[in-house]
Amino acid sequence: MAYNKASEERKWRYWKEQEEKKLRELGMDEEKIRKLRQMDWEDFLEERRYRERLEETMQEIDTGNPEDGEPFAMDVRELLDHVGDRRLYEVLKDTEHQTLEILLLSTWGYSIKEIANIMGLPKDTVYTKRKILRKKLKKF
Repeated sequence: MAYNKASEERKWRYWKEQEEKKLRELGMDEEKIRKLRQMDWEDFLEERRYRERLEETMQEIDTGNPEDGEPFAMDVRELLDHVGDRRLYEVLKDTEHQTLEILLLSTWGYSIKEIANIMGLPKDTVYTKRKILRKKLKKF
């Protein structure tokens, strides 16, 4: 499911209003509440940019069309070396090697059917392994 900016912003605003209400009840200074709101808003925007970028990356992997037309990586080790986000690296590092090979072949532009033929796997297995990886990535 795609990242819904408006929905996430509504959730954030509701959460923030509830938090600020509690802080006022506890007697916190309005200036501190304003500063906290600003800091939380900046964190929210950073997270939103990250999620949008992750969504774009996942779509790119699914379509097999890297931006520059060149292969992203030549093997699984190089694929992991290209990961800049530490959390993403940890998720991928703990992923089954066969799934990473499927991911790599997807980045090269191979279809599910082609990947299944190359790896000697049923198409359903390739679909399932990609689906499991997607779920892992969405959780983090």
